[in-house]
Amino acid sequence: MRCFSSFLLAFFLLTTASVWAGPWLPGKGKGFVQIGFSGLFYDAVFGPNGSELNAFRTTSDVTLQFYGEYGIGKKWAIRGVLPYKILTTGSSTNVAANPAPAGTLTGIGNIGLGVKRSLLDGPVKVSVGIDALANTFTNNDRLGLRTGYEGYTVTPYISVGSGGSRTYYFAEVGYGFMSQNYSNFLKLGGELGYKLLPRLWVAGTLDFRVPAKNGPFFNTEAYQFTATYLNNQQFLGAGLKASYDLIPNKMGISGSLIGALAGQNVPFSRSYNAGIFYKW
Repeated sequence: MRCFSSFLLAFFLLTTASVWAGPWLPGKGKGFVQIGFSGLFYDAVFGPNGSELNAFRTTSDVTLQFYGEYGIGKKWAIRGVLPYKILTTGSSTNVAANPAPAGTLTGIGNIGLGVKRSLLDGPVKVSVGIDALANTFTNNDRLGLRTGYEGYTVTPYISVGSGGSRTYYFAEVGYGFMSQNYSNFLKLGGELGYKLLPRLWVAGTLDFRVPAKNGPFFNTEAYQFTATYLNNQQFLGAGLKASYDLIPNKMGISGSLIGALAGQNVPFSRSYNAGIFYKW
């Protein structure tokens, strides 16, 4: 068994400064855009029972992503995400166990759109929203690779938090409804942030997802070895995020690293993440 430091899972939310996450809204006519990068490189996965499984090959999963959010009113905001995936697998080191050939798959992932509304704008802020992921993906059954879920996902959620000039916190809970026989899932998350320097925010995060296991979508063997968008994915992760303003309140960079405390049907991997954002 590898040391715990190798249990790093890529669940990087490509958000910018902390004030753009949680229950906060940008305000009418305000918003931000970000271009982000996320990379996973692994040769093992978390199996359906949570144990480490040797994939007998290397897999790289790179995502280039555009994210934007815009305030359409004092209490309303819309957001969208456009991911582009580059997936590559190496040659099998055990053809008897994993006969899938080496190859590369590129394409658009699940395109996302969302709307959020502020319910309470006092010292403690509360907002609700709904995010939808489209059935946009490319797959190759022979390679065991796909660039997104093979169905639609609709996730209503509620977010509660508070913050000041140097600290903030929030908690969020949502429930995802998935089509095409994927299982629904419960998603919980939280974040605690601190302004370490005048332009630097750092934060600790906690993310949890548990499937309802009410969908019979079958994870074929080739996909199990790559763990790309399987059914019944589960994870518990904790980690660090950071955001630095290159131009105060205008432009900056962000990044995160998440450690997986547990997982099922997801990659067993380190992730490397970076983004550059602009806000107005």
